Amino acid sequence: MKSLDSLRIFVATQRKGSLSAAARSFSLSPATISRRISALEEELGVQLVDRTSRNFKVTEAGQAFLERAEAILELMSEAEQVVHNARQRPEGRLRVHSRTHIGLRVLAPLLPRFAELYPDIRVELELSEHPVNLVERDFDIDIRTGESNDSGFVIKRLLSSDEVLVASPAFVKKYPRIKHPTDLPDVRCLTYRRDREVISWKYVDEANEQQELVIQGVLSANNGEILRLAAIDGMGVALLSAATVRDDLRNGALVRLLPEYRFAVRAFSNGVFAVFRQSRALPLKVRAFVDFVAEALRTEAA
Repeated sequence: MKSLDSLRIFVATQRKGSLSAAARSFSLSPATISRRISALEEELGVQLVDRTSRNFKVTEAGQAFLERAEAILELMSEAEQVVHNARQRPEGRLRVHSRTHIGLRVLAPLLPRFAELYPDIRVELELSEHPVNLVERDFDIDIRTGESNDSGFVIKRLLSSDEVLVASPAFVKKYPRIKHPTDLPDVRCLTYRRDREVISWKYVDEANEQQELVIQGVLSANNGEILRLAAIDGMGVALLSAATVRDDLRNGALVRLLPEYRFAVRAFSNGVFAVFRQSRALPLKVRAFVDFVAEALRTEAA
């Protein structure tokens, strides 16, 4: 398998963009990575890497080799997975990425039970505010709100979950005038902001037409959990995924406003989705996690 290891090193170095980044992923030194690639070039009799560039850059021959090496590694991964699946025991490292708020409020409470059911799976959960490239970042699963158009990936809906308008009981008592979506621009709102975009909330009106409201929030954050906590403390009205505030609505920490209207921050995506790589032999660890989360969320929503 030494030749396969060399392929993995070469491909990883190209994906990560530098010798040092690849070295960290393999727990090797950059010098060792460089020697392994040089040995591969000597074995092939062709230059794969342009060493006049400060960054890791493949030659034309290296690019052609890279494409075929990626295909070989994918086939090898599938072959290994067939063998692992035959053992019928989900195991190994499972790298999961999620939007921060979904990770904290939806996934985190499920992890202890998942660990009890699948003690041989080691979950690595990473949270951020942007979708990730599964291949480049070496993740098995990305949990997203909103559907994805990524070709070559499987997209599974874990939960149907609209975004809901919420505020604390104290806030509603203090500001009782919210009777229609058009009242919202004049109310203290808590908004999700990404980059420097104009903040707007969408809603479907009485004629079943989509309308848009520009919202000037008294608090803007790129993290839904901050907005949730601020709403509970009575700071204003927030528009959050129903899945992340389900418990707060049940225990009375938050109340839902204007339930007769459907709202969205960007698009009416209606759900939480798992995105994972297409494979003829889906790893058991991926199947186990996706199926477990989907079933757990369906049960909680019932």
